[in-house]
Amino acid sequence: MGVIDKTKIRNILIAIFLVLFSRVFLASLFQFTINLKIILLIISIVIYFILFDPKDKKKLPINAFFLIIIFGSVISVVKPVQYGLDEESHLPNVISISDSPIFKYSNEKLEDYNSVFKYDALRNPSKKDKNYWFNVEHKKSKIKGVRVGFDNPAFIPSAIGWNIGRLISKKVFVSYYLGRIFEVIVFAILAYLALKISKVFREAIYLFSTFPAVLYIIAGYHYDYLYFGASLIALALLTNVLSEKNKVDKKYAIAFQCTTLLFAFSKFPFILTGSLFSVLPNRYYKDKKMRLFSSLLFLLNLFISFIYVGIIKLFPSGSSISGEGPGLFYFLTHPLPLLRTLFLAPHGIINDFISDPLKYVSEKSAFLIAASIFTFFFILFIIILRNKIELPKFFKYYSLLLLLGIAILIIVAISGDPRVYHTGDIVVGGVQGRYYYYILMFLPLYFGTWFHKKVGIADIAQSEDSNFDTSLQYALIFLNILTISIGIYTQIQG
Repeated sequence: MGVIDKTKIRNILIAIFLVLFSRVFLASLFQFTINLKIILLIISIVIYFILFDPKDKKKLPINAFFLIIIFGSVISVVKPVQYGLDEESHLPNVISISDSPIFKYSNEKLEDYNSVFKYDALRNPSKKDKNYWFNVEHKKSKIKGVRVGFDNPAFIPSAIGWNIGRLISKKVFVSYYLGRIFEVIVFAILAYLALKISKVFREAIYLFSTFPAVLYIIAGYHYDYLYFGASLIALALLTNVLSEKNKVDKKYAIAFQCTTLLFAFSKFPFILTGSLFSVLPNRYYKDKKMRLFSSLLFLLNLFISFIYVGIIKLFPSGSSISGEGPGLFYFLTHPLPLLRTLFLAPHGIINDFISDPLKYVSEKSAFLIAASIFTFFFILFIIILRNKIELPKFFKYYSLLLLLGIAILIIVAISGDPRVYHTGDIVVGGVQGRYYYYILMFLPLYFGTWFHKKVGIADIAQSEDSNFDTSLQYALIFLNILTISIGIYTQIQG
């Protein structure tokens, strides 16, 4: 894998050229730039292409692992402080776990968060300069009051990175970047496991684990890395069963339910996907007892999840999902805001997630937007054509209704945030395209067999001799390099 040949040298030179001249894809005047961030990206390119081996299909998981680790870590460092989605609300959870594991308390004064806030150009008008950022030191948090909830285990990887930073340096910035990088590492492991597990859905998993929009989200303080990672593994397990490569036995039932339990700590409504192992025809189970066994595990998951989110209260606490919104009954009696928000989902997926991985930029690149949309949907279309899984009839309709119900529950949950919705608004704001990640991954399963039966080109696309795996990897590697390069040039530094 590590041998340098002409192909690797060619790839490295093309990638470096793309980095240095990607400014031609911006509307502003071209300015040749070499700085520390560009040098870091070039070093990462050299390392990745030395390790990259697209010829062996068995190395797809390790190729994805290296891509996520290397370029995700670069994004973690070059992305401006607090410029990730919702980092200002998630970073306190990381610091809270670092200073008071397991429980949240009513009076937590997180001194390190205050130190980061002083360098937050988006939210602090009197932002400090870089000299402050690279010199400010850790201060101990003050934890007082009564227990008001559980710490979210999803933030443990970032908290580990944060604490390792504390051990090796007194500087806050060291912990800050290590916290981001450790989240990348855990997501890379989850994606690797999903690709190793999967026998029929690897191309879709590769696309959804290495797409630039995904890397930019997981390279920050955000529990969506766990939502994404759990989605990848859950669908790897599910598609192995649906393709009849594996039957549901105790090991598979436990693995699937443990994976779906992770949704309780990231995107709670998706915990309901654990029921998918309970509605399959008998031929998908090793024996008749496995349906009951999986269903009981699913009910146990629900019980644990209800305790965690505060639906079942062990002590006075605020629920992490209910908020103070109008609730489900309101939307059942006033359905138009809900319906309008659902109809806006395709726009949110394309505009907010697929085409726009870069947030807070001085200018947008029309070329990058077009390239991202084209690459994603072209690859997804080929994956749909290559899909050979035919869903059982009842499972197809059940899963469709289940995912629709989950989408509705997500909207209802978001409506509890007073920043994005007030009773009487015509749509529920804040429902971002990334929330539909799991649902989007399901599309090849719904449409694949239809294309296979109705459209003749499906047979060509399903050829085992296709070089699709290689083309898929090259497309996503270079799209990531282009995205990071333009991000370095355009993200507002403050």
